[in-house]
Order: sequence, then C-alpha cells, then structure tokens
Amino acid sequence: MSNIPPLSALRAFEAAVRLGGFARAAAELSVSTSAVSHQIRSLEESLGARLLERSTGIGGIRLTPAGSSLLPAASGALSLLEEACSQIKGVARQLTVSANAPFSSMWLARRLAEFSARYPETPLNAIIQEGEPDFSRYDIDLAIVHVAEHALRSDDIVLLQEEVFPVCSPELQPFASTAVCRCRLLQEAHENSPEIDWRNWSDDFGLPEDFETKIVRYSSFSQVIGAAVGGAGLALGRSPLIDPELRSGRLVRLFPVLSRPASWRFVVRRAPTRRHRMLDTLIEFLRDESGTKE
Repeated sequence: MSNIPPLSALRAFEAAVRLGGFARAAAELSVSTSAVSHQIRSLEESLGARLLERSTGIGGIRLTPAGSSLLPAASGALSLLEEACSQIKGVARQLTVSANAPFSSMWLARRLAEFSARYPETPLNAIIQEGEPDFSRYDIDLAIVHVAEHALRSDDIVLLQEEVFPVCSPELQPFASTAVCRCRLLQEAHENSPEIDWRNWSDDFGLPEDFETKIVRYSSFSQVIGAAVGGAGLALGRSPLIDPELRSGRLVRLFPVLSRPASWRFVVRRAPTRRHRMLDTLIEFLRDESGTKE
C-alpha cells in the first residue's frame, strides 16, 4: 500500500476536477484554496507526473493524460469509501437523476417511483434540468438528455426514440379528421425539430397559405398536450411520452397511419466522475422499461 498517495490529496484532486477549479474544491472540502493547490502539487510530486494544467483564464484547469488515467480510479475509490461509510452510519447515499420537464412528468416520474418501491433502501432525488446537465453543481449521478441525432456522443446510451403524429381529444376527432384547416394547431416552440413544426405538415393536410394564423405556440410540450386533452386543437404528439393519454382515451390519433420519426433522442449519460453503487441497476431498469435493453 506504500504506493497509494494520501487520501486528502486524492480528495482534493477529484473535487478540483469534478467542480472545475481549486476554489470550488476548497469550499466543498472546507479548506483554503492554497491547501487544495498544495495537496495536488504534493500528489503530482509523489507520482512523478503532472496531473492538471493550470490556467488563470476561463475553465481554470484541465486534465493531462496522467490525470485522465488517475481520475476514474480516484473517483471510484472515493465513491466506494463514501458508500461504505454511509452504510456503517445507516444513512444510504442519495441517487440523483435529472431530465427535462416533459420527460420527467410524462415518462420518468412514475418509473422512478416503481424503482424506489423495488429498492426502498436507495433514496431517489429527481430534478429538472433543461439542456446540458450540471453534474457537479447538483451532484447528479444520472442525466437523461434530449439530444439531436447528429449530436449523439459515442458513450451515449439511447433510451428512447420518439414517433411524432397528430393527436386531439376524442370529442374533436370527428370534426378535425375532415377539417384540419379549420382547427387550432397547437405547437411546441422548438427551433431544431422540424417534425414538431406544423409548417412541415402543411402538404399532408393541404393547409391554406394563411394557416399559420391558427398556430398557438407553447414553450413546453406538457402545455401542448394539456391543451390538446382539453379540446383546444390539434397537437403533434410525441410517442411514447403521450402513450398514457392514448391508452386512457384522453387523446386519439387523428389518422392512424400518419407519423414521422423524431430527429432527437432521449439518452442516458453518467456523471463523469463519482459513481453510485445502484447506478447500473437503475440504468438497466430504465432500459427494460423503454424496451431498449439488448
């Protein structure tokens, strides 16, 4: 064990990388910034290698090849120690999951409750994060991110691929199926998703040139679906997010054979450093639920 550096130095190194700087690491560890700097310098001297490139500009630090090699081992070891200490104290470590608001409310929330019932010893914390998740600030263990197909990363785990099609309330369907051009068109404001833009469906329905005056735009997909369920107009539904509404009969497809694949995916991303012991179990559970498990 003589080759293992002091735990305090490894903690300083891991915290500085995870939090993006010495000052944030110092605040988390309740020490001075100079103490963090000294611990990391001592760690580098003991290993005979530079671990971090320091900068006074934006970003602060970045990993060297040696630092990239050490980080997973240091993070994993610290996570195991944290888990063991929590178990001895009788306090289970919280597992934090993030996703955007529509996915959280329409797909994820119920499944996290089911996971919690199956593994009651693991406290769950679900938070809303739009766009790129801030893993370090919110101690996120697992993020579910809505990503354009062309922006997928090599380590992304695809959880869901959506299908888009027009939907409405069952009361509106008889009228809407013969007079789309006379209905209000409910639309989510999303610039980079052509399949949820009514302008790209105008040829399918022979909409008149002034049809855009009938579009009502919302900032959230949840708002769109709420309005559609209330009979306010036609929406471009995203399955499987709206599947519960379809099964309950609160929404119906306008035309059963008309649909388009979505250009975005819901993907799973792990925290880049710390690992929760139940993380793989949760990922496997969610993949089972989505039907994407290999």
